[in-house]
Amino acid sequence: MLSQVRDICHRFGISESVFKGLVDIQLQDTVFVATEDVMSFDLVRPMRRGLRFCRMFPRSVKPTTFAMQVLGRSATRNCIDVDNQTARQLVNGSQVEIDAGPDVENGFVLIRCQGFVLGTGLYKRPLLKSQIPKYRPVEE
Repeated sequence: MLSQVRDICHRFGISESVFKGLVDIQLQDTVFVATEDVMSFDLVRPMRRGLRFCRMFPRSVKPTTFAMQVLGRSATRNCIDVDNQTARQLVNGSQVEIDAGPDVENGFVLIRCQGFVLGTGLYKRPLLKSQIPKYRPVEE
């Protein structure tokens, strides 16, 4: 398992056993996670395989919203639960002031509403900045 995946597991309290049977691969500054079957399928040569799990920056590792929506139910640390109004603001890309409590560390956090994982945010007490991808309307 790549160190970046271990770091995210530790930060969010996700058991490494969740990754049993999965392969992680680093391509430039991004880590992808996929099943062994997906990685061994060579009939078609896609640009990348699997779920984009995280991006690496010089001083941090940012989990993707999509990965956290899949794995976030297993998270036990650095999670912030918000109400419906705050969730709407964050989904629209806003920054909100929030008291997340003493157990939530500054840095990347998991944002939940009514038990549903919305995605990731960047928390620097007391501000929570949305890292959730902005909605893109479908053209007809």
